[in-house]
This record gives sequence, structure tokens and C-alpha cells, in this order.
Amino acid sequence: MNAIKSNSHNDIAIADGLRRCKGDNAFGKPNAQKKFLIVDDSIEVRFSIRRILRSGGAQSVDVAENGETALQMMAQLSRKQQSYDVILIDYMMPGMSGIETLYEIKRRQIKHAEGTRMIMLTGFFDPDMGKEAVSVGAAFVLSKPCDAASLMAAIA
Repeated sequence: MNAIKSNSHNDIAIADGLRRCKGDNAFGKPNAQKKFLIVDDSIEVRFSIRRILRSGGAQSVDVAENGETALQMMAQLSRKQQSYDVILIDYMMPGMSGIETLYEIKRRQIKHAEGTRMIMLTGFFDPDMGKEAVSVGAAFVLSKPCDAASLMAAIA
């Protein structure tokens, strides 16, 4: 997938996703006050997204290399009566995929997760996968590589 096609898809996804975000935990909050969680098995992707978020003012950025670790981190934060404002999650990871992680968040009924903005990232966009991701809680499905402008628009 070339960058132009990827960015075109992301522009459409952002326009659609913003309608689903009104009233979520991240809505209207400056990035410096938001809690972010990046879930991706690639250390390079985690580093790249973290750098983009930090350059956009984010101060609280946690990382997890798989879905199970992300679920544990969410549960731990929930026990403190807190939640992540935005979770960026890779679609394809070993073990538990991003879609499976979204299903598991619902199944485990993790407290305070209902207001978290979920952003699915994928290098293999498929419209059916995108529909499924949205049906289980993703506000956005963005194609990788994801440019900084698309990512910043999705977390705004």
C-alpha cells in the first residue's frame, strides 16, 4: 500500500471517527492531560507513535507489546478509578490480535473503559475488518504507516 492511498483512507476514517468521539474521555482535553496507551508488537512502531504523541504535547504515554499486557494495564488503572483516554492498538499481533483485544475489553467489562477512544492501526486494511473493529469499539481504523497529521487529528 503506498503512502497516498494510505493517507486518503486515513482522511476518510478520521472524518467518520470524529462523529463517534463526542463525549469520550479524550474529547476536548488537551493532549498534555490525556493518558495514552500504545499497543503494538513492533518496538519501532511503539517508538515512532510515542515520539509523535510527545511532539503533540502528550506527557502520559504507556506502551504494551501485546493485547494481554494492555488488558492488565487497563485493569490496573481501573482499580485506581482511572482509565486511558486514548488507546492506539495494532490490528495484527502475535497471540491476541487487536480485534480480539477489543472484544476482550468488552467481555471483561473493564471499568471506565467505555469512555476510552480506541484507535485501530493496521498495515493490511480491509473494509470488513474496519467494520468489525468499529462494531467492537474502535472510533478509528487508520492505515500504517500513519503520518503525524492523521494521528494528531484522530487523538484531538
